[in-house]
Amino acid sequence: MSVQATQQVLVGEAGAAPYEPRGMVGFARDVVRRPAGAVAVSLIALLVLAAIFAPLITPYNPDTINVANTLAGPSLRHLLGTDSLGRDNFTRVVFGTRIALEVALPSVLVAFVVGTGLGLAAGYLGGMLDKVLVVVFDSLISFPAVILGLALLSFLGPSVKSVVFVIGLSLMPYYGRLIRAQTLSERKNQYVKAQRSLGASRGRVLRKHILPNVVPPLLVIVSMDIPTAIITEAGLAFLGLGVQPPTPDWGVILDDGFVNIGTSPWEIIGPIVALLIMTTAFTVLGETMRDVLDPRQRLPRRRLFGRKLAALDD
Repeated sequence: MSVQATQQVLVGEAGAAPYEPRGMVGFARDVVRRPAGAVAVSLIALLVLAAIFAPLITPYNPDTINVANTLAGPSLRHLLGTDSLGRDNFTRVVFGTRIALEVALPSVLVAFVVGTGLGLAAGYLGGMLDKVLVVVFDSLISFPAVILGLALLSFLGPSVKSVVFVIGLSLMPYYGRLIRAQTLSERKNQYVKAQRSLGASRGRVLRKHILPNVVPPLLVIVSMDIPTAIITEAGLAFLGLGVQPPTPDWGVILDDGFVNIGTSPWEIIGPIVALLIMTTAFTVLGETMRDVLDPRQRLPRRRLFGRKLAALDD
């Protein structure tokens, strides 16, 4: 792995001290040491734990109907009241965390892995493969995610797997384009030419040298794309094209809540707050990762610290 290549990808300007990677553990430690990163990681951990241990957090079943207690207000028994079928709103919001993570994480991961593989192939191999993949990327990017989802889900049918596929397909070309551009830049460096002259195969050069240099900046985008996937999934469910009732999905809950908003507004409060917390947490995590990777974010602090030492010496 070339330090010079890492500087070109992560810094982008002369004179800035590069971030010195110390493995994923060291990088995670640097992120958590920042207050914003620590808060974001804590919120995400709480949401993941809520999704895993949802049956232990609330005593109710998210699908249990109680027609004798419909559209009730908040109480000690029902913290966010009940919906039009008497189901506990808080319970459905907590279980909805599972659906949000089950859709967002796999879809972004699939988009990242497939886009990275295609982008590496297009940028390094070039030729007709590069031209074809660029056309594919540009064609998919030209369709908004919701429009693409409406078109594909009408054929695939509404389900969690279909939504994961649609969201992953809509995000994949962005990763492919970014990886392709960075690979085109990396393959011109001397260390790549030296490895090839020493007999290293294309696969080894891609795996051992180019991939470690082009992937780290994309981790920031991965973190920031998770909120996009969550919002897209909720929007599709709200339109009736994603996860279907009675599944406790945030979009499904919002759809039902807006129908009864004049009678009881409590049903929409839970999913709105949950969406705000989850999307904000992942966005702040991505921004913190960007600050750690970008040395320009740390220069003012170093200079200020240097001035303080100079003042003490005087």
